[in-house]
Amino acid sequence: MPRTPKRVIYRDKLGSRRLQAEFQHLSRQMLLGALPQVSELEMVGDNVFRWRFCLSDFDGSTPGGRDLNADLAILQRRHGRRKILMEVIFPDTYPRRPFALRIVRPRMAWYTGHVTAGGTVCLEALSQSGSRGAWQQSYDVEAILQQVISNMTTCERVRIRTPTGPGGMSGPLRLDLDGKWSGLSPMAEYSEAEARAALGRTEATHLRIGW
Repeated sequence: MPRTPKRVIYRDKLGSRRLQAEFQHLSRQMLLGALPQVSELEMVGDNVFRWRFCLSDFDGSTPGGRDLNADLAILQRRHGRRKILMEVIFPDTYPRRPFALRIVRPRMAWYTGHVTAGGTVCLEALSQSGSRGAWQQSYDVEAILQQVISNMTTCERVRIRTPTGPGGMSGPLRLDLDGKWSGLSPMAEYSEAEARAALGRTEATHLRIGW
């Protein structure tokens, strides 16, 4: 479960004012080295409701972190890119409603790292399920990112069965380097339509079986 932000400089702010404050705070945290995996944070087209950033250099003390770093090294040799490009899309009522978080590229192996087949990050803390671990207004982007990065390298390995997909083994995040799952180049970007559709399927599954 994400921690409540230690700094509450934006607790009473809503919408764009809250997002401006969070963006500045996250930028400072990156400069201080609090999120060493995060780089290249920017607002897309100066739109405060849409951010992009990159993830790389995961904790190599865990098997999942070492495997993910190795996948990114292969990606760099083949395609000249060693980072995961992420996008955050905020509702205009943020933080009353959670943001959506997705991978733009590269393509990932299905069922790994809490990433859907459409690239969306699936997390109870980003849902409005009403469950104990669902979204709360006290959460912020920094807290969610810490949980997401941890999940990417330490996700539990379990057999996944779904109503629509082929099923497979979950676990720490892995790249679909050879197009096994997508049939595409790993650098083919996930579309927003893919992300929305995959998240809808996943949320429907969790609505049925819980988190």
